[in-house]
Amino acid sequence: MNKTQQKQPEKVLRKAHYKSAFLRPTGVVARCGKSVYISPDFHKKLSRIVFLLGEGEITLTDYLHSVLKHHFEEFGEEIKIIYADKQKPIL
Repeated sequence: MNKTQQKQPEKVLRKAHYKSAFLRPTGVVARCGKSVYISPDFHKKLSRIVFLLGEGEITLTDYLHSVLKHHFEEFGEEIKIIYADKQKPIL
Protein backbone atom coordinates (compact mmCIF):
# COMPACT_ATOMS: atom_id res chain seq x y z
CA MET A 1 0.00 0.00 0.00
CA ASN A 2 1.45 3.37 -0.98
CA LYS A 3 1.36 6.59 1.08
CA THR A 4 -1.64 7.98 -0.80
CA GLN A 5 -3.67 4.87 -0.02
CA GLN A 6 -2.60 4.97 3.63
CA LYS A 7 -3.60 8.61 4.01
CA GLN A 8 -7.06 8.09 2.53
CA PRO A 9 -8.52 6.19 5.55
CA GLU A 10 -6.94 8.81 7.84
CA LYS A 11 -8.74 11.58 5.92
CA VAL A 12 -12.02 9.68 6.17
CA LEU A 13 -11.53 9.27 9.93
CA ARG A 14 -10.68 12.96 10.35
CA LYS A 15 -13.77 13.93 8.36
CA ALA A 16 -15.98 11.68 10.49
CA HIS A 17 -14.38 13.03 13.65
CA TYR A 18 -14.96 16.63 12.52
CA LYS A 19 -18.59 15.94 11.69
CA SER A 20 -19.27 14.23 15.02
CA ALA A 21 -17.43 16.92 16.98
CA PHE A 22 -18.74 20.07 15.30
CA LEU A 23 -21.67 19.42 12.98
CA ARG A 24 -24.30 18.24 15.44
CA PRO A 25 -26.96 19.96 17.54
CA THR A 26 -25.84 20.85 21.08
CA GLY A 27 -29.11 21.84 22.68
CA VAL A 28 -27.76 25.27 23.60
CA VAL A 29 -30.38 27.96 23.14
CA ALA A 30 -28.99 31.23 21.78
CA ARG A 31 -31.30 33.48 23.73
CA CYS A 32 -30.01 31.97 27.01
CA GLY A 33 -26.44 33.09 26.24
CA LYS A 34 -24.73 36.39 25.66
CA SER A 35 -24.23 38.42 22.49
CA VAL A 36 -20.79 38.21 20.95
CA TYR A 37 -19.58 40.37 18.09
CA ILE A 38 -17.36 38.86 15.41
CA SER A 39 -15.89 40.28 12.24
CA PRO A 40 -18.12 40.26 9.16
CA ASP A 41 -15.61 37.97 7.43
CA PHE A 42 -15.78 35.36 10.21
CA HIS A 43 -19.57 35.64 10.32
CA LYS A 44 -19.79 34.99 6.58
CA LYS A 45 -17.50 31.95 6.82
CA LEU A 46 -19.24 30.53 9.87
CA SER A 47 -22.69 31.02 8.34
CA ARG A 48 -21.63 29.19 5.19
CA ILE A 49 -20.17 26.29 7.21
CA VAL A 50 -23.35 25.97 9.26
CA PHE A 51 -25.65 26.28 6.25
CA LEU A 52 -23.78 24.01 3.84
CA LEU A 53 -22.15 21.45 6.11
CA GLY A 54 -24.76 21.46 8.86
CA GLU A 55 -27.49 20.64 6.34
CA GLY A 56 -30.13 22.55 8.30
CA GLU A 57 -29.56 20.46 11.42
CA ILE A 58 -27.43 22.91 13.42
CA THR A 59 -27.42 26.58 14.26
CA LEU A 60 -24.55 29.02 14.37
CA THR A 61 -24.82 28.78 18.17
CA ASP A 62 -24.44 24.97 18.01
CA TYR A 63 -21.35 25.26 15.86
CA LEU A 64 -19.68 27.95 17.96
CA HIS A 65 -20.47 26.04 21.16
CA SER A 66 -18.80 22.92 19.74
CA VAL A 67 -15.75 24.82 18.48
CA LEU A 68 -15.25 26.56 21.83
CA LYS A 69 -15.85 23.35 23.79
CA HIS A 70 -13.15 21.64 21.73
CA HIS A 71 -10.80 24.59 22.20
CA PHE A 72 -11.17 24.51 25.98
CA GLU A 73 -10.76 20.71 26.08
CA GLU A 74 -7.69 20.88 23.83
CA PHE A 75 -6.00 23.86 25.49
CA GLY A 76 -7.47 23.82 29.00
CA GLU A 77 -4.21 22.89 30.69
CA GLU A 78 -2.30 25.57 28.82
CA ILE A 79 -4.92 28.16 29.78
CA LYS A 80 -4.65 27.12 33.44
CA ILE A 81 -0.84 27.37 33.35
CA ILE A 82 -0.90 30.82 31.75
CA TYR A 83 -3.53 31.95 34.26
CA ALA A 84 -1.45 30.64 37.17
CA ASP A 85 1.64 32.44 35.83
CA LYS A 86 -0.33 35.71 35.81
CA GLN A 87 -1.34 35.25 39.47
CA LYS A 88 2.21 35.14 40.83
CA PRO A 89 3.21 38.19 42.85
CA ILE A 90 5.55 40.64 41.18
CA LEU A 91 7.73 41.05 44.30
